[in-house]
Amino acid sequence: MVANLRAVARAAGIDPEYTSWRGEPTAASDESVRAAVKALVPDLGFDVLALGPDAAIAQLERRQWAERVPPVVVAWDGELEVPFRVAAEDDADWELSVTTEDRRTLVATGRLFALHADSHAHPGGDRVHCLRRAKLSLGALGYHELAWSCGSETGKALIIAAPTRTWGSPENFERRWGVFAPVYGLASRESGHAGDLATLRQLFAAVERRGGAYVATLPILAAFLDEPFAFSPYSPASRLFWNELYLDLGRAGESLGVAVPTAPLPSPGLIDYKAQYAWRRPVIDRLATAFFDDDNRGAGVASWATTNDVFDYAAFRAIGEAERKGWREWPAHLRDGTTRVRTRAEAIALGADGARVDTHVFAQWTMQQQLGALQGGPVSLYLDLPVGVSMDAYEVWRWRRLFLTSLAAGAPPDALFLGGQNWGLPPMSPIALRRGRYKYFIDCVRHHMRVAGMLRVDHVMGLFRLYCVPEGRAATDGVYLRYPADELLAILTLESRRATCAVAGEDLGTVPPYVRPAMQRHGMYRLHVGQWSFPQHPGQHSDAAPAGSIASLNTHDTATFAGWWSGADIADKIELGLATEDEAMRERGERAAVKQIILDQAPELPPLSDVERAMLGVTTELAAGDAEVMLVSLDDLALEPVPHNVPGTTHERPNWQRRVIGWEHALDDSSPTIAAVAAARRPR
Repeated sequence: MVANLRAVARAAGIDPEYTSWRGEPTAASDESVRAAVKALVPDLGFDVLALGPDAAIAQLERRQWAERVPPVVVAWDGELEVPFRVAAEDDADWELSVTTEDRRTLVATGRLFALHADSHAHPGGDRVHCLRRAKLSLGALGYHELAWSCGSETGKALIIAAPTRTWGSPENFERRWGVFAPVYGLASRESGHAGDLATLRQLFAAVERRGGAYVATLPILAAFLDEPFAFSPYSPASRLFWNELYLDLGRAGESLGVAVPTAPLPSPGLIDYKAQYAWRRPVIDRLATAFFDDDNRGAGVASWATTNDVFDYAAFRAIGEAERKGWREWPAHLRDGTTRVRTRAEAIALGADGARVDTHVFAQWTMQQQLGALQGGPVSLYLDLPVGVSMDAYEVWRWRRLFLTSLAAGAPPDALFLGGQNWGLPPMSPIALRRGRYKYFIDCVRHHMRVAGMLRVDHVMGLFRLYCVPEGRAATDGVYLRYPADELLAILTLESRRATCAVAGEDLGTVPPYVRPAMQRHGMYRLHVGQWSFPQHPGQHSDAAPAGSIASLNTHDTATFAGWWSGADIADKIELGLATEDEAMRERGERAAVKQIILDQAPELPPLSDVERAMLGVTTELAAGDAEVMLVSLDDLALEPVPHNVPGTTHERPNWQRRVIGWEHALDDSSPTIAAVAAARRPR
């Protein structure tokens, strides 16, 4: 019975077994496998668990082969191959009629027996079925409509005609460098407790002055900053809208003739998001009122808001602010509403306060304008697309069937987190996502690429398969949910080319062997973390960053260089119960040896301390490698020992709440590290 249950799961698109980080075969429990299959039942259209295993598998196979043409077809470089799923002995006339984005029509016709047959199968019986592929050169990239016929059957499908490789693929890029800092950490006297787009603009200017090309940051997406309260950049309130906390209030006030009050002095220690929002929100309200006092301006923005679902989002946020709780706790008529809001009047009719709606519309419009104004110069924004959204997010409220709310995305156990990780993010249903022609995913990608020069896809393995933990199960007891990677990659390459935005994939952790070859094939940059490649033996050097990579000493999820140097991360493991004293003692001994090797190779530059010399040495060596982009963390320049995030923790550590101390002066001419990186990155 166990084996049969797992066979049903695999037929439904779930991998109940996988290879662990140790290279060992690992399997989820029967309870988790059953819960994962149950989550897909509404999208499968029948209760596979109510049937016997053999009957369920047969029905799943029949459904697949009964779909004559899949609902989405990829045409790489505009070369279309449409697979007809037919009985091997069937012959019939077929026709393909393609309507391109520019309204041209292309037609191809023929007979089934004239097409090559492959992929034979016996779905639900002895009759042999096969795929017969019809070809047509489209001559144009884009999202095209396919109308097909095969004998007496007809249907429609979406064609994603995409370039094989992204824009800015490695072979077309120069050796560049940039800096990393989260926007929230760039606090100033003018911005208050946390940074904003004004301070981000200052950082852009500093990077440009030193000859850099990128400012990399964490997601700056919408967040709940009152009640409910959730400020993690990786659990956003939406992947389609920006976080109004980061508005450059001074610039907005200047354009509207509204005086912006002085920001409160940042409190010592961690960022107080509630206090920052409590000060900023009334200012944004006043700016919105002044903005919409001009009827002509309001009418223009209203048209934009209708087209981009901003009124719908603004209504969601306005209702949530009035209810002061997540949508799952709203009254039924609001919680389960299916009416899409297109105008301010419709938002008010739904129950939203008009002034609150105005604030959110103004905030989204202004954030888009201010982010757009950062682009076009020698420095580009390097943005991060998170894996998913909060369970309370706008998208889950609006497109409920798109998300599997009884599952949570996460990561399997690895060397750092033997207990696995549950991120609390509802995964998207691959069936519903495809049925909806990927509109939501396309919109998410476009939202970021409008303002970014490079997009980092967080946990890029999630384009292929995503580790999911059923509700009530331990993070060690998850399954993998499979996704149509080719179709998602085609969207990324097409949107990348259209937006002239390069794409990087965060390929750290448990990475299946087919992921990195696919990234390379499609021109996606991979990541290289220098901290994991330090020399282990005297006379040895750090592993060089490979071509086609984005290099950095660390990431926001790892120890800073100063923290690594002092062993603060080892002490943290002990405190979190992730290492014993004996294990920590062994790791400290190994690290002491690595530190000495690094120091022996570091330049002698008085009056630099050992840690400063070491950081200069390893950073310079990393920058001299073959990576296309080298990112320097401002935290490393400041010798900050505390990381921004400790994965696998929530309340145990104050994640996402630390400022970047001294960021305003980090790129001054006196910085030997930045001078060395800039010199090492000059074209060869």
